Amino acid sequence: MRSKLVVLRPADPTHDAGYASVAAIGVSLAIAVVVSALMVRGVSSLRLAKADFRRAQAEYALDAASQLAVEQLLNSAGGIRLLWTVTAPGGETVQVLAESEAPKLSLAALVNLSPEALEPLGALNSSEAMDRLSRLSADTATPADVIAVDAATGWKACAASAISPWGQASALALTPTRPPTADTVIGPSGQIWRLRTATEDGWTEERIVRLIGRSEQPSAIIWRSFSRRSKGTGPCQTTITP
Repeated sequence: MRSKLVVLRPADPTHDAGYASVAAIGVSLAIAVVVSALMVRGVSSLRLAKADFRRAQAEYALDAASQLAVEQLLNSAGGIRLLWTVTAPGGETVQVLAESEAPKLSLAALVNLSPEALEPLGALNSSEAMDRLSRLSADTATPADVIAVDAATGWKACAASAISPWGQASALALTPTRPPTADTVIGPSGQIWRLRTATEDGWTEERIVRLIGRSEQPSAIIWRSFSRRSKGTGPCQTTITP
């Protein structure tokens, strides 16, 4: 009678009666965590890339809108505070606010005003705002410096429309905005204007320009700021009569 040789195979360490072992489960979880982390990282990178693209797109649209605004100012426009919309290359709608700086209150004239004169601009503390404004130098100050002297929403919207380092007025005044028209030519080159352009989703550029009028250089940028603002933060609509 022949005897049979029975070979016993070692148990498969990754299986146990059809169920995954603890080691296999651990490996699967580790892989899942790695894959999940890579997906999150990929989504974050995609969002950053989209945000960077949108910023670049907005900068391009606002720069183009500002150039169109300068062309409008150099040809014909009525008023000293103009508000209208333009269509930038690519089809984006941009709101444009153009303000002549000369009719605005000069920093030097602040010494002749009381702090109460700033109340129509919505300052939270008129005395502190006046004190901070008086410390600004017309040679180095910018619209951002004027805006920064008070934290009130009304002040941030209106201060730079009424007070300017390039202002020449001795009284605080703020005329209503109007769209540009063809009835009044802006005048000789050399004037200084503030241009505020804004996209519908809040990207905003402010620049101070000197109108030159030459075909190769219509204007010169004196100061520029680019930022993202809260949706709905529009130009000041307050009217102040001196």
